[in-house]
Amino acid sequence: MKRRFHRSIAYFLLALFLAVSSLSCAAGPNASAVQDLGSARYVIIVRHTEREWQGEDPPLTAVGEARAQALAATLRDAGVTAIITTQWRRTRDTAKPLANLLRIAPEVVPVYEGKALENIQEVAAAVRRHKDETVLVVGHITVTGVIAALGGPRLPTICENVFSDLFFFTPAGGEHGLVRLRYGAGEDISRDCR
Repeated sequence: MKRRFHRSIAYFLLALFLAVSSLSCAAGPNASAVQDLGSARYVIIVRHTEREWQGEDPPLTAVGEARAQALAATLRDAGVTAIITTQWRRTRDTAKPLANLLRIAPEVVPVYEGKALENIQEVAAAVRRHKDETVLVVGHITVTGVIAALGGPRLPTICENVFSDLFFFTPAGGEHGLVRLRYGAGEDISRDCR
């Protein structure tokens, strides 16, 4: 029953993704604008899952490991062909269940403290190298900046206590190519973070 539910969600997400991408085709962005926006066909962007708060590079909590499994179940049939993480254990461990399932070696893009803009640009450049692919990016609270760097809308950083956001972005759709979803177990999200 649980497997059927996850498969149903995956099919729903895939149908939703295709619908959003077809809307961007109807809008008809010019060819030079599409080239500037990036070359990946679809970009799925999440923040790492719940982690321990102690230590320089802490592991995921049991809740975080369960959410990482939920991410794999949600995206198993979404056509992901590339995965990008940072060097931090929490992003690598979040991507690991899906990477293992799909037999994809994640690309690690190092990020550095105090260099948010540079980090965002490096991740966006890595996404652009995956022409016509579906790319999963697992990042940090500033990962929404990657959406803007690829031509999408500017969004606030993700709140510290939110781990369930899943952004599906179609670069060819520009400002209108973004769908925001949630995955995994529900969270107690404050009103300011919705």
